[in-house]
Amino acid sequence: MNILFVTFYFPPEVGAPQRRIWEFAVRLKERGHRVKILTGFPNYPQGKLISPYQRRLYLRENMDGIEVLRVFHFLGSRQGKLGRAVAEGSFASSASIAALLEAAPDVVIVESPSLLSGWVGTLLKRMRGSAFVLHLSDLIPDMAVALGMLSPGSLANLLHRMAHWFYREADGIVVVTEGLRSALVKKEISPDKIQFIMNGVEEDWLADGTGGHPRAANGVFRVLYFGNHGAAQNLSVILDAAGILKEEGIAFDFVGDGIEKPSLMEKASQMRLNNVFFHSSMPRVQIAERLIGADAVVVPLVGRPEMEAAVPSKLFEAMAAGKPIVLTARGESAQLVRRVDAGWVVEPDNPKALAEAIWAVCTNPEEAQKKGEKGRAFVKQHCLRSALTERLEEMLQEIAARKRKRV
Repeated sequence: MNILFVTFYFPPEVGAPQRRIWEFAVRLKERGHRVKILTGFPNYPQGKLISPYQRRLYLRENMDGIEVLRVFHFLGSRQGKLGRAVAEGSFASSASIAALLEAAPDVVIVESPSLLSGWVGTLLKRMRGSAFVLHLSDLIPDMAVALGMLSPGSLANLLHRMAHWFYREADGIVVVTEGLRSALVKKEISPDKIQFIMNGVEEDWLADGTGGHPRAANGVFRVLYFGNHGAAQNLSVILDAAGILKEEGIAFDFVGDGIEKPSLMEKASQMRLNNVFFHSSMPRVQIAERLIGADAVVVPLVGRPEMEAAVPSKLFEAMAAGKPIVLTARGESAQLVRRVDAGWVVEPDNPKALAEAIWAVCTNPEEAQKKGEKGRAFVKQHCLRSALTERLEEMLQEIAARKRKRV
């Protein structure tokens, strides 16, 4: 098959969507398919071009044998609603034009967020006869409204109608959680077109980071958070827990960037937290090294009902490294960690409960190691990208075959 991925987020940017799309693309190419990526110029999360890229109308690249076409879009500030809308809207416009000028793919896979990219899939379906598959990792604008990033009103209503149009227009929808599937069914989207393919990892994440007592090396127990510093994570709670544990020889490493990072750094300074360290976004190789050096990984989600369908991709990466998880969440991610017995689950937005859970990991090294090993075994059995790609490939082939029969 000729497969086109359309995504606003792509390497060398660092993040879950970027990594997932690239890994799927590489795996599908290895399985004999012709894969192309249609994306923008790398600027996430600061909204500034990543060196050595420069502003231009388009750029055609070859990344490990995969053709990547980058198209022009504005670089609005990602901290403002208007900036995000301008950036994502201009990308959707440029990508739509570029897609219609390229050879028609058999299947176009559109990553959402960004929601507006759905127009590319719709146009290719309507004008070129391509099968349109929508890959959903969040419901937009539902999530934006829930987190206060978008106010209820006429704009939100317009985006809701647009999203519903894309859901109905798509020939297939991939969701990364069962909660997203349920939410779509409640929106009267046919369950027959929805495929659940969870987040996962490549085999090389399965480094054995387990070992003896975590304090054996230098007496410091290291807690790691890595990923986006945004409203959905409520990382301020981790700072409060760090304050509670300030005198206990426990260090907290924050790796990544996001709109909340400046305020988090200011709060840590005001609290005089000498056990908290902030690091910029890192390539996956360095993230893997950080994971091996960590004694526990905190995976937080803000305590809102809309977040109960979320299962962060970092959860799978931490489990793959054999690390005990401290999850602050309700819903599907909490059910997963409890079912696997991969760590400790506490109520979200509760610094005292988080501090107690981290202290439990620190003072129970044998139990922590067993939980880490259980998480790693689960990922190895159920969440490797190779197996997930087979499921995606099967879905794409079925959709493309149905499309050909209707022509």
